[in-house]
Amino acid sequence: MSYPARLIAFATSASLVIGCASAGSALDEAPVDAGVKVDAPTGPTVDAPLTLPIDAPISPPIDAPPACTTTTTNLLTNPAFDMTPLGMGWVQTPIDPLYPIITPDGTLVQSAPNKAWMAGLARANANDSIYQQVTVPAGTTSLVLTGFYEIRTQEFIGVYDRAKIELVQPGGALIQQAFAKDNSHATTAWTPLSFTFSAPHAGATVRLRLSTASDSTDSTSFFFDSLALTATSCQ
Repeated sequence: MSYPARLIAFATSASLVIGCASAGSALDEAPVDAGVKVDAPTGPTVDAPLTLPIDAPISPPIDAPPACTTTTTNLLTNPAFDMTPLGMGWVQTPIDPLYPIITPDGTLVQSAPNKAWMAGLARANANDSIYQQVTVPAGTTSLVLTGFYEIRTQEFIGVYDRAKIELVQPGGALIQQAFAKDNSHATTAWTPLSFTFSAPHAGATVRLRLSTASDSTDSTSFFFDSLALTATSCQ
């Protein structure tokens, strides 16, 4: 069959149009891959600025105060009563001047040859005493009395004869008592004594005084030897 030329031309033209339309639809509907990643532009890495640590200020060490040197001193002159002349350093007030307190007589000594023999006489108002005045060093932190005593008595019942050791002011006023015994405390041997005063009395002038008081019957003897009044100081 033969067709008119215009019809052929139209058909061909229409096919081209339809083909173009179909091709355009296929392009428009092509799927986009969501997994495709777009890289960011690359460039040189810039390091963060380096921050140097700031050291804490160094404080010089504070030195502790130097430890002190502990010093002990026996403040008594002739503490064992053995120096010459007899009684050196002590002021004695005996019951009878014929019988000095510091003597080699009587019971065996704790340290030869002398000791202090107090009381021992049965007389009314029989009182005696012995003392030594000392100055306690400044800086003293401790003041301690030590020594030995012995008590021999003829008393049987009751308390009649007494002895004491005291720290007193130069005028005689009592500071503190360190020792107190009577005839009921009789011993058979030398016995140690020790007493720490409640205050060191640093820098003070004081007296260490021993005294006894006896009645008129049945005597009691109080013996003392090897005394020490020790001051401990920190220098």
